[in-house]
Parts: sequence; structure tokens; C-alpha cells
Amino acid sequence: MNAHLTAEARNLLDTILDVLIPANLDRNIPAAGELGVAGYVTETAAQNPALNRALVTLLARAGNLAGGISPFTVRQIETEMPTEFRLLLTETYKGYYSRPDMRAKIGVGAHPVHPIGYPVARETPDLLDELTAPVRARGPVFRDPNGGET
Repeated sequence: MNAHLTAEARNLLDTILDVLIPANLDRNIPAAGELGVAGYVTETAAQNPALNRALVTLLARAGNLAGGISPFTVRQIETEMPTEFRLLLTETYKGYYSRPDMRAKIGVGAHPVHPIGYPVARETPDLLDELTAPVRARGPVFRDPNGGET
């Protein structure tokens, strides 16, 4: 395989990428496949033999799945082929989040994280209460160092 996939393979890859990074219609954020991240992935695979092998293997497995691609089948592929899947996922993230138009949509600047850093707003007390409510409701969950369990 090289940077040029068959139409069927490209469609399959786009569908998988759309599951990995789905669209957020409320924020006008496209899914990864819709955005064309497959082009980045395949161009990278053309230069990276390990990624190329992983992509070939993953697409072959995905093409053999009955019922098409869904979040369930993508999870199945991840479980069956964790090394190959991790390579695809990493390149998917790189291809998606390295785009200046996507960074702007999710509110991350184009400058490097260091040394300037990104401004991070503090959470409001109400948001902190909301975020920690499930943990507080669960109660203490730890092993007592004196032998009992709580």
C-alpha cells in the first residue's frame, strides 16, 4: 500500500477515522474521516513501514467484519490488534489536531505548549462540584493500611 488507497479502502479508513474522532455538530467540528485525515495517515504510512503494515492489516480486518464499521467493531479491532491500532490512533490524532483550523475550533493556540504555554482558565466552584460529585457520592474506596477495607 502507498499513499493512494482504492476507493473502497479509503472509504473504510474514513469510516474508522470518523469513529475514532467523531463530529461535534453543536460546535461545527468535523469528524476525522470527513476532514480528510486519511490523507495524512496514508502519506505517513508511505514513509513508515511499521505504520504501513499496521494500516494494511487493520483495513484487511475491518473489510472482513460483517455489518460494517461501528464503535463496537472499532473496539473489537483495537482489542484484536492493539499494536497496529495504537499506531493508527496516534497518527490519527497527529493528523487531526496538528491542523491549525482544528486547533482554533477547540480553543488551542497554534504556538508550542512550552515555553509560553496555553492559558488554562480555573474551574468554577460549581463546575468542580459537578465534576467531583460522582466521586463524592461513591464514598471512600480504598484499602485501609491497618488491614481493613473501606
